[in-house]
Formats: sequence, structure tokens, C-alpha cells
Amino acid sequence: MVSYTDNRIEALEQQLKLFKESSRQSDLVRKRYQDALSILKQKDLELKQSKQLIEKDLDMLKAMQQQLVEKEKLAALGSLVAGVAHEVNTPIGVAMTSISACSEEIRQLKKSYQAEELTESEMDAFFETVDESMRLAKTGLDQAARLISSFKMISVDQNIDDIRLIDVCDYLRDIIRTFQNQLKKTKIQVELDCPQHMMVKTYLGSLSQIMNNLLSNVINHAYEPEQSGIVHIQIEQKENRLNLLFEDYGKGMDESLKESVFQPFITTARNRGGSGLGLNIVYNLVVQRFSGEIEVQSKPGEGSRFIISLVVETLE
Repeated sequence: MVSYTDNRIEALEQQLKLFKESSRQSDLVRKRYQDALSILKQKDLELKQSKQLIEKDLDMLKAMQQQLVEKEKLAALGSLVAGVAHEVNTPIGVAMTSISACSEEIRQLKKSYQAEELTESEMDAFFETVDESMRLAKTGLDQAARLISSFKMISVDQNIDDIRLIDVCDYLRDIIRTFQNQLKKTKIQVELDCPQHMMVKTYLGSLSQIMNNLLSNVINHAYEPEQSGIVHIQIEQKENRLNLLFEDYGKGMDESLKESVFQPFITTARNRGGSGLGLNIVYNLVVQRFSGEIEVQSKPGEGSRFIISLVVETLE
């Protein structure tokens, strides 16, 4: 009996020892769990703080990018102003010279008339000179008026992005005309292949910015200085899609540059003041404004092709 009791007590003591050890282990596990939970809470707090900082930095970067984009647009418009001003100076100069010559002929004619020395041959010469002077003046002023009209349309469209009905070909010719001063400094020619009387409703400002940036990109990057080149622009309409093929035959791009060409701040002309935002603006306008697509095909030495599809409103 005593032996059974002793054995029972020993068993209970052993169980109590095991229970105490289990309890101790449980306390250790609980403490480790609480420590781990505390660490996780701290990490979660740090992650939330990091997220807030990243979101704040991202907002700042977006704001900076938008400012740079706006500066790029203003720079492009400033270049356009300078180019058009230079182009306008020439025909206006011709008109002013012609008018001055005509004014001098009138002064001489009046002098001869008052001296009663006016002859028939002088009258004939006067009419011939005045006729030629007026023709030159009218031609110059008409050319200046066309340039100013084109510039006014394009510059206003860049800032007021309304949906308007346009003749696509006429509108693109106006855009190309505003680049004549820049193109004259190169050996690049622009070819426009576009059906006549293609009427669509679209965002004029965004379309203008797309064309301006693509033309600027070709002028600045596609060809070496003094290298002759061609830019081929082909337009076609399929239902509610306006498809543009913008193609050059210049230097082209390697695979690395081609893959990143639409990313912001990617440029091969940073030493010449390039911002790397031109094609990024094009991409964003095509995708966001026009709900369209853009693809680039290019190989070194074989030029580049930008294939663009824009959603537009068609006439019923």
C-alpha cells in the first residue's frame, strides 16, 4: 500500500514537473509571440510611414513632371513663335520695300507733274513700277497673313483643347508650315500623304502637340547635321479611327532606346538642351486623351516608324 502511494505521489510529482515545464515553455512561446507581434506592429507602423513618405514623394514627382511638361510645351511654343516671326519678317520686308519704292515713284511723279515736265513715257514707267510694286506687296502680305493665321490657329489650339470639326489635311499642312523656318536650317523635307476633305471632330490642341513633338523629334534626333532626309507622314481614316504613320529614314534606335523611348526624361540630346519629355507627352496624349495606341518600330541605321491610332468623332 505504501509502495503504491509512493509511486502515485512520484507520478503526480512527475506530472507536476512536466506541467510546470509546459507552462514555462508556454510562457516563452507567449512572450516570443508578443515580441513578434510588437515587432510586426512596429514594422507595420514603419511601413505606413514609409508609404506616406513615398506617396508624398510621388505626388511631388508628378507635380514636378507636370511642371516640366508645361515648360516643354511653353518652350515648344516659344520656338514656334520665333520661327513664325522669322518667317513673317521676310514677306513683310518685301512688302515694305515694294511700298517704299511705290511711294518714291509717286513722289517723283508728283514732282514732275508740278514742274509740268511729266511725259507719257514717265507715266507708263510709273504705272509699270507701281503695278509690280503692288503685286509684290500683296504677295508678301498674303504670305504673312497665311503664316500668322496658321500660327494663331496652332498656338490657340495648343492652349484650348476643344473638340472641333477639321479638315485633317489642311490642319496638318498648317502645322507643317509653322516648322518651315526650322526645316530650312536642315536638309529635311516633309512629305504629307493625306486624302483630301477628310473631316473629323477631334481635340485640336492635343493633335497639334502630338504633331509638333514628332516633328521636333525628327528635326533634333533623326538625322545628323547637314544630312539630307525625308519625313513621310501618312494619314488614313477607318471608321472612328484616325491612323497616322510618321516615318523617317535616319539614324534609328537600338533596342534599349526603343524600349524606353516613351519614358520621361529619356533623351540622346541632353547636352543640347533636350528634356526627354517630347515622346512621353506624345504617348500620354495618344493613350489618355485619344484612348488610342502608339507603337514604334526602329533599327539602327534604318530610321524610325511611329504608328499611331486615335479615336475621333466621325460625321454621320
